[in-house]
Amino acid sequence: MDCNQNALVTTIKEHCRMCYTCVRECPAKAIQVLDSQASVVSCRCIGCGNCIRVCSQKAKTVESSLPQVQALLQSDIPVAAIVAPSFPAEFSDIPPEQFVGMIKAAGFSHVFEVSFGADMVAREYLRVLEDNPDRRYIATTCPAIVSYVQKYHPDLVDDLMPVVSPMVATARVARQIIDTPCKVVFIGPCIAKKDEARQDEIEDDVDEVLTFPELRHLFEQPEMENKEVESLLFDEPRGAMGGLFPIARGFLQTANLKEDLLTSEIVAADGNPEFIAAIEEFRKPDTGLRLLELLSCNG
Repeated sequence: MDCNQNALVTTIKEHCRMCYTCVRECPAKAIQVLDSQASVVSCRCIGCGNCIRVCSQKAKTVESSLPQVQALLQSDIPVAAIVAPSFPAEFSDIPPEQFVGMIKAAGFSHVFEVSFGADMVAREYLRVLEDNPDRRYIATTCPAIVSYVQKYHPDLVDDLMPVVSPMVATARVARQIIDTPCKVVFIGPCIAKKDEARQDEIEDDVDEVLTFPELRHLFEQPEMENKEVESLLFDEPRGAMGGLFPIARGFLQTANLKEDLLTSEIVAADGNPEFIAAIEEFRKPDTGLRLLELLSCNG
């Protein structure tokens, strides 16, 4: 593995107390102890963010995209925001219409729902499954899962569903709608999206990724203080059932696929160590499994 890539997660050394919690909880075994500090091995990291969640000392930090996004917003080129459907859980204190208005007040020209991309991806999953009745697949909706398979189970790469994520699907639609040179910024809860956006095959689709905490920082910038915020709707097209996508097993409902524990044709699992155990089960022959839908988090 190439460890010369940019580190997605780093350790704040003065905060680390070597409690080993992150070492124990990392599903990818990507934490090493070096000079009495628990540091992330970037080439092993899958970007699941588990080490950040479990660190009581707040000693893990995520690479910030805020300066790059602010530079885009200050340029003359249109910048579209595509927002993950989980935003109401993070911004429960802000009405959706005001939330969209705040994003546009920050300088974004368009604000699209990624739930629409989830609707499109769900339909494509159904088509692929119908056209390939003898194949089995691991869903590619979660970038941390895709990274885990690529790094630790390369023999299963051919079993990854050949369909882009809802983020990428939405970005491509946004570019077609705007129909002029523009930039696209994904806004969501998942730090693995930052790594996904760097991948060579989609690097022209999503320019930057902001996490929800980074968006809050953007809202708190001095230039936002006196801006008038309108209540606005998301730009069309708008999502439907794709709004269920961030909930555990929500994508299956979006695609109208039913998890059946008796036939085991479609199985969903979320969180660590459940997703690891599910992948190990997938490796066994003659399981009858058609689709394994996984989230590295608990939705």
